[in-house]
Amino acid sequence: MRKLIFSAVLGLAALSACSKDKAASTEGTEHLPTMTVDEVDKGLAANELTAIDCNGDSTRKKHGILPGAVLITDEEEYPASELPADKTRKLVFYCSSPT
Repeated sequence: MRKLIFSAVLGLAALSACSKDKAASTEGTEHLPTMTVDEVDKGLAANELTAIDCNGDSTRKKHGILPGAVLITDEEEYPASELPADKTRKLVFYCSSPT
């Protein structure tokens, strides 16, 4: 479990790697908050946040997913209806690097 949480936190740091357009994906990222592995672990355990998996199917099969994570169908053009309806809930988006 800790390994998956660590991957989620690394995914936050590499959030721009999920986009095919590097220039567009880095715009506005200076305002994104970061979380430590322990913060994500505590937030998940306390049910205070929701993990959002932006990986493709092959990556999910290879590395697994965080239990209870919302699986986004397309990291660039997913419908908003895939996200939790509770707008006050913290969301932690994670993905792996495409390389």
